[in-house]
Amino acid sequence: MKPRIRTFISIAAVSALLAVSWLFSRKPVTVYSLAEAKYADIVSTLTVSGTISPSVEIAVKPRITAYISEIVVKCGDTVRKGQRLMILDAIPDAALLEEADAAVALEKISVKQAESDLKRAEKLHAGHSISGKEYEAAQSALDIAKERLTLASNRRNIILRGGSERSPEQDASVVFSPVSGIISEIPVNEGETVSPYGVLTPGTTLCKIADDGPLVFKGLVDETDIALLRKGMNARLILSAAPGNIIPARIESISSFGKAGNGFTRFEIKASIDSVPEGVELRSGYSANAKIETSRVEHALSIPEECIHFDDDLNPYVLRLISDPKKSQRQLWETVPVKLGVSDGNTVQIVSNLSEKDFVQHKVKIKI
Repeated sequence: MKPRIRTFISIAAVSALLAVSWLFSRKPVTVYSLAEAKYADIVSTLTVSGTISPSVEIAVKPRITAYISEIVVKCGDTVRKGQRLMILDAIPDAALLEEADAAVALEKISVKQAESDLKRAEKLHAGHSISGKEYEAAQSALDIAKERLTLASNRRNIILRGGSERSPEQDASVVFSPVSGIISEIPVNEGETVSPYGVLTPGTTLCKIADDGPLVFKGLVDETDIALLRKGMNARLILSAAPGNIIPARIESISSFGKAGNGFTRFEIKASIDSVPEGVELRSGYSANAKIETSRVEHALSIPEECIHFDDDLNPYVLRLISDPKKSQRQLWETVPVKLGVSDGNTVQIVSNLSEKDFVQHKVKIKI
């Protein structure tokens, strides 16, 4: 082999070794993508899940323990106040019924004794052996004994059948509608056993009666968000049954009392529906999401929320580029504390320490 060729091969081999060594010894350069601070309109919204419901709905519950003998109405029926809804057959408490039977027996004995006393008083009064006042007292004693017997019998009938002969309109075995409206739900069937409302029991719901007014949206809001809402706020309802339509609504009430569950508290809100798009039919029970605009800032200096960092004291800051944005491999940064404003979940308002067209650190990329 000629000396010139050997020299050329040696130089090529050394160059290749140097190139490989340089590649392996080269450290990767960390390059960050940039986000530019610019002005935009920011709208913060809160999404509340709920249902379309009647504005007022009343749960009807029994006053006695019984089983359902007959259901007179059905879902969708329009009823008036005082209309009969169901007929119940009372299930008497054995101990109470025994006490009531004993009370009736004792009052019957008292009536017999009062009748004997009155007959004796009549004979004595006829022979002028007692005064008229004593005779009248015997008559009053019999009247009182009869009234007590009637009271004991009525109490027994209430325990046995749920009503008394003296006040048939108060008969608990017949369930009457407390209001006028529409039967929205009947969660029971004939033959089922039902129980009354008590201190320790919620009672069995026989049916629900809704008013015949317009439907409303009802939803539950977490306690962390309830302070953002107030009466009169606009809402946009999106139905699961008609996702392509937006129904305008307005918050008309916010509950003052929360409902605790699963370790947190939620508050019910009610929103009246302003109008319904053509071709959409609202039905009670539809699930819906209400998007409520809680705040709006127009022409606000903003950056993506992903650019925000927090120090150990949870104070927000950003990393602002101080080098030439065109020279990506020589990026220099400075830490700038910022004050945040309104956020829509993606973009956040920057209140101080940034200017338009400032570049901040956004996402990380590795470049070899």
